Amino acid sequence: MIGSINMKKVRIPNFLLGTLWTGWRLWIVWSICVCIFFLIITFRIATHAEFDFVSLAVLPVLVITWIGGKKNGLFMAILASTISLVGDIASERQYSFLWIPWINALTHLMTYSLVALLANQVRLQFEREHERATRDPLTGLYNRRAFLEAGASEVERTKRYTHPLAVIILDLDDFKQLNDTKGHDAGDAALRATAIALRSISRSSDRVARLGGDEFAVLLLEIGYEAAVEVGRKISTAVDTALQSFPPVKGSIGIAWFSEADRSFPAMLKAADDLMYEVKKNGKGNVRSRHFPEINRSDFKK
Repeated sequence: MIGSINMKKVRIPNFLLGTLWTGWRLWIVWSICVCIFFLIITFRIATHAEFDFVSLAVLPVLVITWIGGKKNGLFMAILASTISLVGDIASERQYSFLWIPWINALTHLMTYSLVALLANQVRLQFEREHERATRDPLTGLYNRRAFLEAGASEVERTKRYTHPLAVIILDLDDFKQLNDTKGHDAGDAALRATAIALRSISRSSDRVARLGGDEFAVLLLEIGYEAAVEVGRKISTAVDTALQSFPPVKGSIGIAWFSEADRSFPAMLKAADDLMYEVKKNGKGNVRSRHFPEINRSDFKK
């Protein structure tokens, strides 16, 4: 049951997430980093290598590793070392031995590569912690806290652009009986099968979560009422098919569709939750939907 929900949010800056730095954003960052390298080499040549600014190349290596991964970071390390070598040679600075610029470049390469490897490890650890904070470990779906945060954000966006949205609550019927008769391994397998079924139906823009226990939720964005009901019925069919190996478990579904964001996201969840419990009171294994604000109409899957 939804009940009272703690809206404590997880705030992770977007610029720290690798998913943000894709497409044109990634190309812009690459261009800026390469320009920094050429500024360093130009200044080094102009000053006859009197000023050692090549250490600044660590920053582009660090940035590219963070947003592009280890391979890109090591490539940037090689590029930075090569540019520093070209700068040393082109500066016409007098060295005691001709091989000194090459030794300097090798030293830079080792330093930049170490920075790239360490930055990659920190990034991977950050991603693992982010996954633990936002994902359900059994199903891989959003957990309750991440779903509530995403939902609250989408409600604010819906208020600005007056887009409709729908909330679907799915609860597995007779799940306790499955656990009691076949054990928790079977129960876990049923939960994973349900998650797979939900993913197969949902669009990439939808939010799918396991709220806890045997309760799941889906947030459908920018969708009409009839389309939301159709998605709910497809979910019901997909979940029932996925659970055929786990009798007597089936799914009860409540669909709350909102033409406008006239309430908080927890209140929207509660509306869908109430519809789901209406299904359970009327025999389970069905779908009930309602239009909000209410227009004295509800649909029941036969």
